[in-house]
Amino acid sequence: MKESEEGAAQLLGPIRAKALPDDVYDALLDMLTWGALEPDAPLSIDGLAQSLGVSPTPVREALARLEPTGLVRRTVRRGYRVSPPMSREQMYELADARLVLETGAIERAMRRVDALLPDLEAAYARHEQSARVLLEPGRQNEHEFVRRYFEADWSFHEAILKHCGNRYIAQAVDALSFRVHRMRQTIGIGVSDAGDAVPEHFAILEAVRRRDTAAAVEKMRIHLTKLEARVSA
Repeated sequence: MKESEEGAAQLLGPIRAKALPDDVYDALLDMLTWGALEPDAPLSIDGLAQSLGVSPTPVREALARLEPTGLVRRTVRRGYRVSPPMSREQMYELADARLVLETGAIERAMRRVDALLPDLEAAYARHEQSARVLLEPGRQNEHEFVRRYFEADWSFHEAILKHCGNRYIAQAVDALSFRVHRMRQTIGIGVSDAGDAVPEHFAILEAVRRRDTAAAVEKMRIHLTKLEARVSA
């Protein structure tokens, strides 16, 4: 088994047999989305199965399910590999897709502002707290603090999607979330935009508090445009 696979799997421990196959999928997804496996690294089905304490079959099935997310790729005669780093063009297109979808989502969510606001307040508080912790000296290179920060960051956007009233917009953005994780892998696990994203989220929240739909859409557009510039720099 490759050393990177062994080390990544040790973070998770063996899978309970009764939890198969979904827990194998979740375990591999966790390893892939949080940078436990190096980009373009080969993935040994037998090695992963051994480290997770399961048979090769659920690992093979999980990797097949993961292929459409873009996190892994399968090549003839070479098996599965972690996907390579995203190109600048791919990162730009991802940010642009989010811009189209999420400005539409917040415009629609504002029609349900009384339900949206408390969820967005809670999500912002979580994001702001996780950013303060992450920005303490030395924390940006610690996997768990980076993970908590990005989960909190994404929860802010999920709060808006939850109330947009269009399942297809929500599903489309959720599908892009895998690519967002892959983009973060490309940028580097020790890098965050906490100092920029938190005030940008606050500006969105303030517009929602005022029940100003046009301002909320504009603040979301500004946030995602600035994010696009940050990842493309």
